Amino acid sequence: MTISPPRRFCVALASLACAAVLFRANVASSLVTRGDDVLRAGDAGGAIRYYGRAVRLDPNSPVAADRLAFALLTRRHAGDAARAHDAADGALSSAPRNLTLLVDRAFASEQLRRWREAERDFAAAASLARDPRYAHLAAQMARHAGDRDAERTHLKAAVAIDATYAPARALLARLGT
Repeated sequence: MTISPPRRFCVALASLACAAVLFRANVASSLVTRGDDVLRAGDAGGAIRYYGRAVRLDPNSPVAADRLAFALLTRRHAGDAARAHDAADGALSSAPRNLTLLVDRAFASEQLRRWREAERDFAAAASLARDPRYAHLAAQMARHAGDRDAERTHLKAAVAIDATYAPARALLARLGT
C-alpha cells in the first residue's frame, strides 16, 4: 500500500511537532551555540536573533537568557536594556539564585536608571557569590539613589567579605565610617 503525499506530509509534520516538544531544550542549546559562533564572527545582531529564538523556544533556559541579556547590554541600542532586563527577569522566575542572571538584570536596571532594583540585585549577587565587587556596585547604586546609609551598609558588606578590598575601604574612609 502506498501512502499518499498529503498523508506523508501530515506524518512528517506530526513527527516534527513531537520532536520540537521532546527536544526543545536541545534545540535551544544549539541555537545558543550558533549565536556564540555568529557573535565570534562579529555579528552581534545575528547573535541576538539566535539567542532570542533560544529564549522563545525555552524561556526557562538560564544560559539562553544570560547570553541574550549580555549581548543586548553590550550592544546598547535603544530598547536593548529593557529587553535585557525582561530576558533576565523571565529566566530568574525559574532560577532565582542564578548569579549571572542577577548580574545581567542588575546591569540592565542600572542602564535603565532603576537604582533600587540594581542595588537589590547587586546585593543579592554579592551575598550569593561572596564577592565584594558586587557589594561595591550595590553601594554605587545606593549612592545614585541618594541613600548614604545603604551605601555605607553595602561598603561594610564588601569589607566583611574581603577585608583587603581597597575600593570599599577607601570609600568608607571618605564617608567617615
